[in-house]
Amino acid sequence: MGRLVARVAASRCVELGVRLRVFNLGGPCGLLGAVPVHHFSGSQLGMALAVWRRQLPPHRTRVIFDCIGPSRVQAFLPGLCRSPYALYLHGIEVWRKLTWDRRQALRSATIRLANSSLTIDRAKEFLPWLPRTAVVPLALEDRSPGGEVDRALLESLGDGYLLIVGRMSRVERYKGHDELLAAMPRIVAACPHARLVIAGGGDDRERLTRVATSRGLAGRVAFTGFVSEATLGELFRRCAAFVMPSRNEGFGLVYLEAMRAGRPCLALRRSAAEEIIVDGTTGILVEPGDQEQLAAALVCLLSDAAMVRRMGEAGRRRYEERYTFESFRAGLLPHLDRLLGVEGNDVRN
Repeated sequence: MGRLVARVAASRCVELGVRLRVFNLGGPCGLLGAVPVHHFSGSQLGMALAVWRRQLPPHRTRVIFDCIGPSRVQAFLPGLCRSPYALYLHGIEVWRKLTWDRRQALRSATIRLANSSLTIDRAKEFLPWLPRTAVVPLALEDRSPGGEVDRALLESLGDGYLLIVGRMSRVERYKGHDELLAAMPRIVAACPHARLVIAGGGDDRERLTRVATSRGLAGRVAFTGFVSEATLGELFRRCAAFVMPSRNEGFGLVYLEAMRAGRPCLALRRSAAEEIIVDGTTGILVEPGDQEQLAAALVCLLSDAAMVRRMGEAGRRRYEERYTFESFRAGLLPHLDRLLGVEGNDVRN
């Protein structure tokens, strides 16, 4: 997300003759080309001080925060010292009671953006006073995937499997891993060739492995662990369908990865996926908690190759029309221009 915003800001700043600085809380990422990046190696205080200094006179700085966490620094600046700033909301981090500094950062933002309408609607359950927030959907980066392809892993998995990609966390059991494992025995009974590939790592993997074994799925479910971007791209291309019945995604970039690879998606109704997936056209949406419907939909995806191909092609077209970097840039630019005050204000930082 930070790279997407930085790339759009960099290109616009070049056009306007405006100086750009990118502050990164982590270490060097090496993926922004010639854009200058200041790294803070995990020092939140160091980055906060740098952000504060850039807003003090005589600077005329505008600031973009790609998530709410770093924006907390704005809550501790007097209003007269606080530069205009934009803030991006992503979902679960605002679907709860916020601390004072996060609330203040959200109230004082010049521009508030969100990755989906669902993110805004669910945030208002905890923040009924939330000011106007615009939706700018996310996109995938148009760059070559990093890392080497794990040929041995791909050979062992073959193709035509169901795929879920996501972190397995003890405190975030909402991705849908448990639901898929619960549905698999019924799916295998109808489709003896059915297999589920679970890509990703996390501290809940061991428990999920035990669940799979207890359901007699040891030979039907494969846990890949963490894989490189290049390997992940191949996993998407070789699967029959991407299946992630997640309850708490603010957006879901993995759905876009599946669509880019020309694969249909399965997800839940009344989730952010409803804003991405067209039910019956680019994938299938099922009711939350309905195990029978989930299993039936997965059996359908494994049994109807023509439907899978049709949905995958439609998903690829939808991705190209709505979720490329160019689409993201077009959506973000009006808000960036408003923040920069390009209609006459003298902005130089």
